[in-house]
Amino acid sequence: MIAPKTFVDLGWPTLVDHWAKRCATKRGEAAVRAGVMFDEIAAARERLAEVTEARGLIARGEPMPLGGILDIAGAIERVRKAAALEAAELVAVAGTGRAMARLRTHLRSHGEAAPRLVARSQQLADLGHVFHPILEAFDADGRLVDHASDALGPLRKALASIKTTLEKRANEMLTDERFAPYLQDAYYTQREDRYVLPIRTDGKGFVRGIVHGTSQSGQTLFIEPEEIVDLNNRRKLAEAEVADEERRILIKFSGWVAEEAEGFAQSLAAAETLDIIAASALLAEDTVSAEPILDEAPRIALLHARHPLMLLADKRVVANDVTVAAGQTLLVSGPNAGGKTVALKTVGLAALMARAGLHLPAESGTAIGWFSSVVTDIGDAQNLEQDLSTFSGHMVNLRELLATAGPGMLVLIDEIAVGTDPDQGAALAQSVLEALAARGATGIVTTHYERLKALGARDARFANASVGFDLERLEPTFKLHLGAPGSSGALQVARRMGIAADVVERARVLLGAEGVRVEELLANVADQRRRIEEERAALLAELEAVESERAAMRIHRDRTQARFEKQTRVAHGEALSALRAARREIDEVRKQVRAKAAEATPETVREATRALVTPGAAVAQHEPRRKLPPGTPASPEQLVAGTPVIVPKLGRCEVVTPPHDGKVEVRLGAMRALVSVADVLLDSHRNARRQREDRERPPEADEKPQGPSLVMVDGVPAGGRATARTIDSTIDVRGQRADEAVANVDRFLDESLMASRDVAFIVHGHGTGALRTAIRTHLQAHKGIQTFRAGEPNEGGDGITVAFLK
Repeated sequence: MIAPKTFVDLGWPTLVDHWAKRCATKRGEAAVRAGVMFDEIAAARERLAEVTEARGLIARGEPMPLGGILDIAGAIERVRKAAALEAAELVAVAGTGRAMARLRTHLRSHGEAAPRLVARSQQLADLGHVFHPILEAFDADGRLVDHASDALGPLRKALASIKTTLEKRANEMLTDERFAPYLQDAYYTQREDRYVLPIRTDGKGFVRGIVHGTSQSGQTLFIEPEEIVDLNNRRKLAEAEVADEERRILIKFSGWVAEEAEGFAQSLAAAETLDIIAASALLAEDTVSAEPILDEAPRIALLHARHPLMLLADKRVVANDVTVAAGQTLLVSGPNAGGKTVALKTVGLAALMARAGLHLPAESGTAIGWFSSVVTDIGDAQNLEQDLSTFSGHMVNLRELLATAGPGMLVLIDEIAVGTDPDQGAALAQSVLEALAARGATGIVTTHYERLKALGARDARFANASVGFDLERLEPTFKLHLGAPGSSGALQVARRMGIAADVVERARVLLGAEGVRVEELLANVADQRRRIEEERAALLAELEAVESERAAMRIHRDRTQARFEKQTRVAHGEALSALRAARREIDEVRKQVRAKAAEATPETVREATRALVTPGAAVAQHEPRRKLPPGTPASPEQLVAGTPVIVPKLGRCEVVTPPHDGKVEVRLGAMRALVSVADVLLDSHRNARRQREDRERPPEADEKPQGPSLVMVDGVPAGGRATARTIDSTIDVRGQRADEAVANVDRFLDESLMASRDVAFIVHGHGTGALRTAIRTHLQAHKGIQTFRAGEPNEGGDGITVAFLK
């Protein structure tokens, strides 16, 4: 158990108040204020994960909808005892049921992002069959509508008719000569829920009826004339019938709620828990917190931890790392008002927040042990009512602490054993701390005692830490430094607070040379450490700036490159448009030439075509060039069998046979092709690697059979083998009419001849065979075709025709 004093010392009630104010329901707020502490680490870990999921929903802009959930527990308990609820209570119950159904639907729609919260939502019962008809029976003002039952509407209409008749009759009486002379004023009113006329006292004998009262002055009698007594009676009976019907409806609805009382109670409890989780997520967002690692071992490993109350108060907060091993005590020294107590309370609140399943205001990766108890001795323990001085009050706290200390306890002591002789207080403090360490407690203690600073340097159960002090500005830095004690800086603080310089100097003399040297040494060490950290922070900032500038330059380069490529594509597109126009002109000239075919020779046709395709060749020169693979130009002597080469249109290949007539056969996998020597580059990388392997390989490994060479027949590969198929050497005419396809193929063959291609691939598909027949018939008569064949299986079979050009 955690003592109430610990909560007060650490400021836990203030943090709980911030937490509770972020709840959306009264039940959730009450539960938070009552104290939400887990007894088992597994439950706390589960809650931390649930809070993480709730924060994820907030980040997506889809937080849990908790509005409209009211505290209807009292109403549910009443219906369990067969009591009928009032209209307002039924509306509250039904509205809460609808709100909980909305919450369940919302969570179930986020199953992947929040599986744990979805599991929680399973406890929200399906109560639509109860709250839907109840809500439909009430209007926006919480009044039963006429169709709430079959009888209610007619009864209300009958009552309204009687009221209309009664009011009409009362209005007529105001002008009736039997009543008008005796009226105190020209109006009618109600007394005892019956319509009456205000009659002067001197006219009471002239108006027959029932007296229902007098005015305060006694000058007016409120008389119900006998003419409307029956109408008033009928109105009262009609009102009673309406009220009875409304009561019957409320009893029926209350019975429905009673049948699902357990479902309502279970759903309220689940909604309360979800509200606490949502409030925890909001608190974590407001304090920029992270989910901690809960460790079974009672240790502390906070990264850039910040005091949550200072964050919520919008105060300047210095983040600190705090590391304490299990069973170890951290001794924090340094100047007053330097942040020692803030660091102490930050750790204490972190331990309590972990027990409550809250995220910690620290960086991701923070770990906190599971402390079964947290004990504090912070502040002035003086109590005049109990005759306790500051020192004796602290002794009482230490006595109780030593009596209960053990493993798993977190001990937080601010200024241990102060208020007495410094030497005796330091000795007593060391003795108490050694006893706590022997009992296995984990602790953080602030002190000014030199004895304790020395203890942290020689005993492994203790560790030193200090808060910084800026010697130049004579003010604390509030930064916690682990591993080294700090100077108390009393003389510097006194000077900063306005103590006369001669008084401070006298104190320095009284301190003695050795004491001054120790203080100055500690202060200088702290100052040097501060300077180093500032320089390191400056270097890191500069490094981040350089990296940011480098990233910006990279982005600028990429954008510039993309802009250049876009402009190049646009220019090439314009050139292609010009080329299409030129091709249209070619078609016209070709038609004219064919019309005079008898007079023309193949040479004249070719010359005319060459002249017309010249604009297209010029346009092609401006096409954006692809980035060529790495390699060096090859001479024919270098292209021996087996040489690794690069052909830009094919990629990495290998020479099969030496060059012949300016062409060389290369192999790409199972495919062979004849390419121009000018298009071949030596693969420098693979050649260097092969030479390195050759030097390491024994001589006998070089003996291997030579591969088969390609035999040429009349300049055409034997068996009709084609060079490699590329985009430039292929035309696809599938889906075109026969005459359109023949014209396109004819134009493509002309361009191929001008480009000095050896082969053309014509893709026409299988279909009915009409397109294939038309194309091959045209190829037979084409004077630029040496031969042609159907494609091989790996080339597309009979759906493609391979034409070899002269």
